Amino acid sequence: MTSACASLVCSAATVEPDCVNLSIIRGTQNRFEVVITDGFGRAIAINNDTIEFIVKDEPNGTSVFTKSNGPTEHSNPGLGETIFDIDEADTATASETEMTYWVYEVRRTNPVSDVFVHLTGQLIVRPTI
Repeated sequence: MTSACASLVCSAATVEPDCVNLSIIRGTQNRFEVVITDGFGRAIAINNDTIEFIVKDEPNGTSVFTKSNGPTEHSNPGLGETIFDIDEADTATASETEMTYWVYEVRRTNPVSDVFVHLTGQLIVRPTI
């Protein structure tokens, strides 16, 4: 399987979004704690915001899965913290024998529907051994 993310480039020249590549094993439980920050690395309050973890097969491609936490679902909204649990079903379509390369982004939508992308990168799903 070839990398669907070959065109994804993380530029050090931009302040936002940050680029972080993630690697998980297919069919396992994974927990990601995300801290939403401003362009200077300071946590911002997300009390009234919705945060989404969106995974696609390639940039601007087809959605693989989405996790969403609304205003009452954050672990510590005053400090910009929210948690996403990725379970076996979320990675079920990944290859059983080769690494699968997807792309993801973490979006924040505020109460007036402004959308900000805070994180982006590759989500690498490795086959079980």
